[in-house]
Amino acid sequence: MKNLLVSSIIFICVMGCSSSKEFTEQDSQDYQQLQELVASKSFEIISTSAMPRASAAFSKVANSNILGPGSNASHIDITSNSNRLVVKGDSIRGNLPFFGEQNFGGGYGGNHTGIEFDDIPEDYKVKYNDQKHTAEIRFKISDKYRGNENYDMMITLYPNNRSTIRVQSTNRSSIQYNGKVTRLEEAME
Repeated sequence: MKNLLVSSIIFICVMGCSSSKEFTEQDSQDYQQLQELVASKSFEIISTSAMPRASAAFSKVANSNILGPGSNASHIDITSNSNRLVVKGDSIRGNLPFFGEQNFGGGYGGNHTGIEFDDIPEDYKVKYNDQKHTAEIRFKISDKYRGNENYDMMITLYPNNRSTIRVQSTNRSSIQYNGKVTRLEEAME
């Protein structure tokens, strides 16, 4: 019985590790379109949810129902919050709501409590994963209103137009946003 259990576990591990997804012709076309979109440097991301790092203190505040119906400390619906990340040429502009903790002293200037930037990023890199059909964009950028705050950004884009934005800040807890990427239309700018 013990040998059968061990053999089953080994079989499952080998099959699970060695299997790779077979992509259809449509999947390949969608991936090609994603690569063209990223190469164009003309797209925008609108996020629908935020997932802050849920510390004990933030969870306490979130459990007071301050975040609204359907939201909790680890998943916040931001469909009614104005947010946008725009890549246009060499510039990147972003306005993302922030939920979480500030790690160091200092205040947020006036109405500017979110993650806001509008600049040419540093260390902009694009990496394509042909096995997963994803595009990963990494860059560093400074906050528009708080000169001492910098962000390490990682954006993952998928052929079905889903997006994930991960933000590491020098002054705040990390946060992730999920949403949709679309081609930037000249009329919308």
